[in-house]
Amino acid sequence: MLSFETVEEVCESRQTTLVIHPAIRRAIKGYEESFYVGLRCFLAGESDGLYFLPLQGTGYVRLIFSKRVSSGGHNLLRIDPLTKEGLARIKASLD
Repeated sequence: MLSFETVEEVCESRQTTLVIHPAIRRAIKGYEESFYVGLRCFLAGESDGLYFLPLQGTGYVRLIFSKRVSSGGHNLLRIDPLTKEGLARIKASLD
């Protein structure tokens, strides 16, 4: 099974820092392969950067990938919930 470390290695190989909330990282556990595919497609310009993260018994939360550059000139890849309540739903599903 693919691990989250593999996802981080892809980012490192592209000299990009992955920015992701710890709760989102925990919620991805078990879905690393589909997340990895979505991330690779986004980085290759083959997708719009939306990922549907399944939640335990409560549907899903849409995540959005976005590329940014820090004020210091470093490449960043942010993973954020598409809606404001998304992070709260993810946290609630982990309890």
